[in-house]
Order: sequence, then C-alpha cells, then structure tokens
Amino acid sequence: MSSWANIRVPRKRDISQIPEELRPLVVTRAQHPGVILSESFQTSSSEDHNFNDYYSNMVIDPSLPNPKKEERYTPREYVSKKIETRPLPGAIELLYNGKSYVFVILRHLRNAKDNELWISSYNSIRKYYTNKIIIIDDNSSVNTVHGTLYETETIQSEFNGAGEILPYYYFLQHKWADTMIFLHDSMFLHRRFQEDELQYSVRFHWYFNSNDADDKRKITMYLSLLKNEKSKEVLAFYQNAISVWKGCSGGASMIDYSVVSQLEDTYNLFTTLTMAIKVRKDREAFERVLGIVLYYEELIQDKTCSNFGDIMRYPGCFESERTNPDTAATIVNQHRYNTSILKVWRGR
Repeated sequence: MSSWANIRVPRKRDISQIPEELRPLVVTRAQHPGVILSESFQTSSSEDHNFNDYYSNMVIDPSLPNPKKEERYTPREYVSKKIETRPLPGAIELLYNGKSYVFVILRHLRNAKDNELWISSYNSIRKYYTNKIIIIDDNSSVNTVHGTLYETETIQSEFNGAGEILPYYYFLQHKWADTMIFLHDSMFLHRRFQEDELQYSVRFHWYFNSNDADDKRKITMYLSLLKNEKSKEVLAFYQNAISVWKGCSGGASMIDYSVVSQLEDTYNLFTTLTMAIKVRKDREAFERVLGIVLYYEELIQDKTCSNFGDIMRYPGCFESERTNPDTAATIVNQHRYNTSILKVWRGR
C-alpha cells in the first residue's frame, strides 16, 4: 500500500486496471482526422493512366503559416475535393483567331475548407481546357495543398490584400499569353466559351451599375493618383453626371495583353494602384476605376461590356455560404441561365 506521504506523487496509469467499457478510445494515426484530410488530397492510382512521369505526391506548402486550431476541419465538416492532376480526355487548348489564352485564378484561403474553392476552379478548367493556369495567392491565412499540377504555376503575392488588381499586375510583368481569363477561386467553368464570348479585346464577366453607395471619395483619390494630364480628363468624365460607365464585378474579365499594356503605359494604372490597395473597400473602388478608365478610353462599349450581363441577375447572387460549385450548377441550370462561368459567394 502506498504511503500517505506519496499521495501527491503522480503515478503512471495502468489502462488494464480500467474496465474495458470505460477505457478511452485509442485512435491510431491512420484514423486521426488530420491524417485522413491529408490523405484525401493524395492522387489515387489509375489503371488507365500513368501519371508517374508528370506528378509527385502532394505536400503542404511551407511558405504559408500553420492553420489555427479552430480553423481545422474534421472529415464530417469538410468533404475534400480531389485535384485532377491531368486534363480530362475531352479537354482542348483554347485558341481563337490566333490568340493564345492563359487562365489566372486569384486565391485567398481563410480556412482549410476554402481549399474546396480553388481546387474546384482548377478542376473545372482542366475539364475543358489544357491551357496554362496561373494561381496567384493573396495572403492566405492557412496552409494549402500543392502537387505538380499540369501546366500550372503558383505565385505567392508580396502585395497582401491587393486582391483583384493582382492578375493584371502579374500579367503585365510576365505576359503568359495573348489573352488572360481572370477567375476568382469562387468561379468555375460551366461549359466551353462560345465564339461570341471571345471576339473582344476586353470584356467583363459581369457588370454592375454605379450607385450612391459607391465610395466616391476613394474612387476620386485613385483616379487622381494616375499619371499624366489625362488623369484629370478621366476624373472629369467620372464626375460628369451624364457619363455612362459600368463597374467590373470582382474586377474579373477576359482581357488582351495589349489592353493591359495600353492602360499601364497611359496611366501607370496597375503599378500605381497595386501599391495603394490594401483592404476590401479599396478593392471595391478598383472594380469601379477599371470600368471608368476602360469606358473613357472607349476600349469597351456599353452594350457589349460583359459576356454574362448584370451580376444582380445571376441566380442566387450574394447568397453567402449557401452554395457550393455543384449546387451552383444546379441552380443555373434550373433558371436556364446561359453562362460559361459559375459563381459562388463565401462572404470573404
């Protein structure tokens, strides 16, 4: 019998002394939720395709900070998406009138569940097209998964919070192709692009009308930052009540390199504003500034400014947290809404 003097000395618990029905559940490493989530991102073997020459196992990106404990998801809360490491058999290279195309995905992850978004966006492109994909990561707060993805490059942006302007800034620096198709990680291809959607040098995916809620002070400040005397003319155009212009929803568009280069040469638009944009209100102002400048330069016409119309007419628009890529496709089909791009909202 132990001495009363040793009563406070911790002793190792002998689990065999605990009745079996009261013993704690022993979870093996293979059953641990974190391991299950990690394994779900590994590419599975296939009898039909040999990927060994192209792809390696996925690893955690060490350049990003570790996720917070409360941001981890159990398998019940998070159904992971498998990354399609190769284009599907029916995928083709998108070309039109001799122009080459690059897809650029702007990514921002708040938690592990947001991986579903960019993976679904990437997979949707590889379902239809083999073109190069650029993933621009804007200040993600959690780790993500990476593998050797087909014709894909990832850029970790140094301009935290700049958001929607980043695809234009890096396209200007690298000129990956003749034309950029900019998608948010919450946008997904629904079908191939039709010929009439590829005919213009620049087109928004969706537009929105200006309204009294616009941050006029910030828009005026951004227009005033643009270089040369022409910026005063653009500012006067914006302040003229009869001027016609529309905003570019999410800043997302299909745009030729020549247009991006012209706007930069004339106004230093992208290099200037990339340094100024930090928070959501700044990014909202950029959506409007981009539309104002394109309208002023007559690089875009009001009747043909977008491929898919007013964003407010998109089925279920701004219903945050209620849709995922699969339900978004169902809703669009039910409403017979004609679009090659799906959109979901996650309140970010």
